[in-house]
Amino acid sequence: MLKLILRRNVKSGLIGGKKFEVHSRIETDKDLAALFKGYPDELVLAYKSIWADRSLSLKRSEFLRGAKFTVTSLNELIELEERLQSAFDQVRRMIEIVETFQTDIALEL
Repeated sequence: MLKLILRRNVKSGLIGGKKFEVHSRIETDKDLAALFKGYPDELVLAYKSIWADRSLSLKRSEFLRGAKFTVTSLNELIELEERLQSAFDQVRRMIEIVETFQTDIALEL
Protein backbone atom coordinates (compact mmCIF):
# COMPACT_ATOMS: atom_id res chain seq x y z
CA MET A 1 0.00 0.00 0.00
CA LEU A 2 1.34 3.39 -1.00
CA LYS A 3 -0.69 6.60 -0.63
CA LEU A 4 -0.08 10.28 -1.19
CA ILE A 5 -1.68 12.29 1.61
CA LEU A 6 -2.36 16.00 0.98
CA ARG A 7 -3.71 18.35 3.63
CA ARG A 8 -4.78 21.87 2.66
CA ASN A 9 -5.03 24.85 4.99
CA VAL A 10 -6.14 28.41 4.28
CA LYS A 11 -4.19 31.15 6.05
CA SER A 12 -5.38 34.71 6.32
CA GLY A 13 -2.91 37.17 4.92
CA LEU A 14 -2.87 40.83 5.88
CA ILE A 15 -1.34 41.88 2.58
CA GLY A 16 -2.30 40.15 -0.64
CA GLY A 17 -5.27 38.16 0.65
CA LYS A 18 -5.46 34.51 1.61
CA LYS A 19 -2.54 32.11 1.38
CA PHE A 20 -2.79 28.36 1.05
CA GLU A 21 -0.64 25.73 2.73
CA VAL A 22 -0.29 22.20 1.44
CA HIS A 23 1.24 19.49 3.61
CA SER A 24 2.19 16.37 1.66
CA ARG A 25 3.50 13.02 2.80
CA ILE A 26 3.66 9.47 1.59
CA GLU A 27 2.02 6.82 3.70
CA THR A 28 3.11 3.21 3.32
CA ASP A 29 3.65 0.02 5.27
CA LYS A 30 7.15 -0.37 3.76
CA ASP A 31 10.36 0.94 5.32
CA LEU A 32 11.30 3.29 2.48
CA ALA A 33 14.30 4.75 4.32
CA ALA A 34 15.83 1.25 4.48
CA LEU A 35 14.82 0.52 0.88
CA PHE A 36 16.63 3.60 -0.48
CA LYS A 37 19.65 3.31 1.85
CA GLY A 38 22.81 3.78 -0.20
CA TYR A 39 21.00 5.37 -3.16
CA PRO A 40 21.48 9.07 -4.00
CA ASP A 41 18.74 11.36 -2.68
CA GLU A 42 17.41 12.47 -6.06
CA LEU A 43 15.01 15.25 -6.95
CA VAL A 44 11.47 14.09 -7.60
CA LEU A 45 10.01 17.55 -8.14
CA ALA A 46 11.61 20.56 -9.80
CA TYR A 47 9.72 23.23 -11.68
CA LYS A 48 9.17 26.94 -12.14
CA SER A 49 5.57 27.92 -11.53
CA ILE A 50 3.68 29.42 -14.44
CA TRP A 51 1.43 31.30 -11.98
CA ALA A 52 4.04 32.85 -9.68
CA ASP A 53 7.66 33.91 -9.92
CA ARG A 54 8.76 30.92 -7.88
CA SER A 55 10.78 27.76 -8.38
CA LEU A 56 10.14 24.63 -6.35
CA SER A 57 12.26 21.56 -5.86
CA LEU A 58 11.87 18.57 -3.60
CA LYS A 59 14.19 15.65 -2.85
CA ARG A 60 12.88 12.14 -2.40
CA SER A 61 13.75 12.05 1.34
CA GLU A 62 11.88 15.32 1.97
CA PHE A 63 8.85 13.97 0.13
CA LEU A 64 8.90 10.72 2.13
CA ARG A 65 9.21 12.55 5.48
CA GLY A 66 6.58 15.12 4.59
CA ALA A 67 6.85 18.57 3.09
CA LYS A 68 4.99 21.85 3.51
CA PHE A 69 4.38 24.38 0.75
CA THR A 70 2.78 27.82 0.76
CA VAL A 71 1.11 29.22 -2.35
CA THR A 72 -0.79 32.42 -2.97
CA SER A 73 -3.48 31.51 -5.51
CA LEU A 74 -5.88 28.71 -6.33
CA ASN A 75 -4.22 28.28 -9.74
CA GLU A 76 -0.84 27.84 -8.09
CA LEU A 77 -2.41 25.36 -5.63
CA ILE A 78 -3.80 23.28 -8.50
CA GLU A 79 -0.45 23.37 -10.28
CA LEU A 80 1.37 22.28 -7.11
CA GLU A 81 -1.01 19.38 -6.48
CA GLU A 82 -0.57 18.17 -10.06
CA ARG A 83 3.21 18.30 -9.65
CA LEU A 84 3.01 16.46 -6.32
CA GLN A 85 0.98 13.72 -8.03
CA SER A 86 3.72 13.48 -10.67
CA ALA A 87 6.39 13.30 -7.93
CA PHE A 88 4.38 10.55 -6.22
CA ASP A 89 4.30 8.59 -9.48
CA GLN A 90 8.08 9.09 -9.77
CA VAL A 91 8.67 7.74 -6.25
CA ARG A 92 6.35 4.80 -6.91
CA ARG A 93 8.38 3.97 -10.02
CA MET A 94 11.66 4.30 -8.07
CA ILE A 95 10.32 1.84 -5.49
CA GLU A 96 9.37 -0.64 -8.23
CA ILE A 97 12.82 -0.39 -9.78
CA VAL A 98 14.72 -0.84 -6.51
CA GLU A 99 12.52 -3.78 -5.49
CA THR A 100 12.95 -5.58 -8.83
CA PHE A 101 16.73 -5.41 -9.25
CA GLN A 102 18.23 -8.82 -9.98
CA THR A 103 15.09 -9.91 -11.81
CA ASP A 104 14.10 -9.92 -15.45
CA ILE A 105 11.38 -7.52 -16.49
CA ALA A 106 9.39 -7.29 -19.70
CA LEU A 107 8.27 -3.95 -21.03
CA GLU A 108 5.48 -3.83 -23.58
CA LEU A 109 5.48 -0.98 -26.05
